[in-house]
Amino acid sequence: MPSTVSNSARVEPQQERATRRLANFLDVAAVLFAEIGYEATTMTAIAERSGSGIGTLYHYFPDKQSMAFALLNQYAQKVEAYWKPLIEQAETLSHTAFAETFLERVIEFLRERPAYLQLLAAPIRFSRDPAARRALRVAIANAFRAKDPSLTSEKAMLAANITLQMVKGMTTLYAEAAPKEKLLIIAEYKKALTLYLGSVLSEDERSTKERRR
Repeated sequence: MPSTVSNSARVEPQQERATRRLANFLDVAAVLFAEIGYEATTMTAIAERSGSGIGTLYHYFPDKQSMAFALLNQYAQKVEAYWKPLIEQAETLSHTAFAETFLERVIEFLRERPAYLQLLAAPIRFSRDPAARRALRVAIANAFRAKDPSLTSEKAMLAANITLQMVKGMTTLYAEAAPKEKLLIIAEYKKALTLYLGSVLSEDERSTKERRR
């Protein structure tokens, strides 16, 4: 009697296994990048740690750079998820609270994903999809305009770009700094971003607090 199971139903378990295997490879690569760095990590080491053959790994990724790019793309998406609730609350926060919390979430993200710092220092060039980058900047710009309706769209977008460039600068210095210097870098960037947003957003602290009540 012929099987009544559809082709899609027969393929699905294989697809699920493939998805889990791909995720496992990336998890293992992240651990090794964090432990010994990008340059010291090899495809052979990733395959051995994951318990798979090297041929299977190459079926998913042609080289470790492609694995690094896959991880960086994941991290970029996840860090936006960290920021989304804060961006949505920006209208009700003082510029000081927004700046400090924004950077604190970046640091929290970095501490939970040590491979990210290693990849930032790696000799590879990663570029996100332009549409995805613009979407984040537009979300931040809209939050700034909600907080200060007097901002033009051009000024709000510029402020969003500068904010993200400050985050990028802090992240780069944080990745390169000795442990005792990291807290100082965070504190200095908090001050810098607070001062910048204070100069851009015209709404004062008192009116923000009144609206929160």
